[in-house]
Amino acid sequence: MTTGRKIMELANIILNDRDNVRWTLPEITRWINEAVRAIVLAKPSASSTSTAVQMKAGTLQYLPATTQEGATPLALTRLVRNLKDGSTSRQGTRIITATSRVLLDAQDPNWHDATRTLPKKEVRQYVYDEATPLEFYVYPGNDGTGWVEAVFSFLPTELVATGVVTDIASYDVDIGLPEPYSVPILDYVLFRCFSKDDLGQGPGRSAAHYQQFASAVGLKIQVEGATSPNTRKAA
Repeated sequence: MTTGRKIMELANIILNDRDNVRWTLPEITRWINEAVRAIVLAKPSASSTSTAVQMKAGTLQYLPATTQEGATPLALTRLVRNLKDGSTSRQGTRIITATSRVLLDAQDPNWHDATRTLPKKEVRQYVYDEATPLEFYVYPGNDGTGWVEAVFSFLPTELVATGVVTDIASYDVDIGLPEPYSVPILDYVLFRCFSKDDLGQGPGRSAAHYQQFASAVGLKIQVEGATSPNTRKAA
């Protein structure tokens, strides 16, 4: 578990500001939360989960504002399968495949018209546009009784002090991302902190830490893509 306190302690050592005189704990908290948002936006799988979503009548569907598990969706990753109902047991039925809007439009130009393409409970295909990350279309249009399992990215709860804001022990809570991300988060915090310091080599150190942050996140994306079970290896 990566805690706010752990990152703060490491940052204080590098900043040579153990008493948080130059950089206060509330300020560092702001940079930690900003780093988490930046990572999730660049790599949605850093903070993702799945949930049961009830279908509305028609082809246009939305991720819920808040899921049954209490997460706030940021963007859809994929639809996995149909579910028998919305119970926590999540009994699955037919799988759901992604398809191209152009292909679906060409095969069935009237697929949005409920009088031409009859609505059903079961979803067979879906169309997703990154420009509208919380929306998607299903085929055939749903009759309003269907349930599907959706995978989505979400923004972790922001780090806040659980006690006195000047006591580092008040930040000994999970920041919402797993341990490997503590390194780029620390670099992002140092980037922001050194950006404030315009003396000596402050600006140069700031840029160096941002480059390390960007490289770490980018490299992790590349490595995960290369080692994913979904990647087809040449024989």
